[in-house]
Amino acid sequence: MIIFACSSGYAGGLPDKLYDDGRWEDAIREYEHLLLKNNKQPEVYYKLGNAYYKKGNPEKAIEAFNTAIQLKPDYADAYQRLSEVSIEVGTPEDETKVCLKDVQKNPNDADAHFRLGLIYYKHNIIEEAKREYETAIGLDPKKIEAYFNLGVLYQDLNYQDKATDMYKKAIEISPDYDKAHFNLGTTYYKTGHFDESIAEYKRALEINPKFADAYIDLGISYFVKTLYSDALDAFKKALTLGTNTARIHYYRGNVYNKMDKLDQAIVEYKHAVKLNSRLVAPHYNLGVLYLKKKMADQSLWEFTKVITLDHDYAYAYLNRSKAYELKGDKASAQSDYNLYQHAKSAFARVYKEEPELYYYEGSNLAE
Repeated sequence: MIIFACSSGYAGGLPDKLYDDGRWEDAIREYEHLLLKNNKQPEVYYKLGNAYYKKGNPEKAIEAFNTAIQLKPDYADAYQRLSEVSIEVGTPEDETKVCLKDVQKNPNDADAHFRLGLIYYKHNIIEEAKREYETAIGLDPKKIEAYFNLGVLYQDLNYQDKATDMYKKAIEISPDYDKAHFNLGTTYYKTGHFDESIAEYKRALEINPKFADAYIDLGISYFVKTLYSDALDAFKKALTLGTNTARIHYYRGNVYNKMDKLDQAIVEYKHAVKLNSRLVAPHYNLGVLYLKKKMADQSLWEFTKVITLDHDYAYAYLNRSKAYELKGDKASAQSDYNLYQHAKSAFARVYKEEPELYYYEGSNLAE
């Protein structure tokens, strides 16, 4: 049985008795009722955390312990329980204990809170990571890493506007922060502000001319604006840097495809799958182009490869049925059409010509 220390005017009573009797759900209800009357009671949050833990909800327990610590920064018992529960849900003991001890010893140290936020984020304890980043910013309003990582957290949650605000804050403090410009470009892209996206990628490249991903995403932004010559130029520069080359050849294939230069598109898609044979999209696009050129055997091979890699890809069955029709194989065509209908209703993977962008997923103190 956990012995509760009482202070701040809280003297135990019914909730503690319910807890001691193993009636965790009833105890949680009573603790929460107390907090509705007064939400400034760290001891009650601490007890609520223990009740949630006993009920089998460690995430809620962590949240309650963190609130107790916010209200009482020197609350040693809450730090201890937070450490124990965090370890139990998969946070490595050494990292967590070091960071928690740092925060406990130095509650006004922005770096300590930031490091703890990194650990929480790493292990997908999102609300606690957010709280620690915000605490770091509150203690040090020029903490650019905290703004950046909070932006990443919001981007993960698809809160693009909030992410944009955080990256802008980081750039305001450090105008030459290339990764912040890059990620800001991605948030603009995601919200349909393509001109602003292009400007941010260009700024990242002014700061760091060897930033290959910035060239790639600049090319993608040009592509969606139908500025195909500019897109090809950006992808060409990305290729010279020698990273993500399969991905770049795939994107170049998309550009040539849109320009109706089918033979050049085929060359690029072939480059992509030669470099990485498990890329589904270039195989699919090759199949479509071969179908347009009435090259049935080549088309069948590509769509079969797609289905091998992803058996739920509905449109691969549909187009393979057309390739079978081209060969005069009506039975196989009908069979694939039936499979298309099944895959479409079950779980169709709709081909998206517009590619997904990457963004940098965090920054630590060493960067």
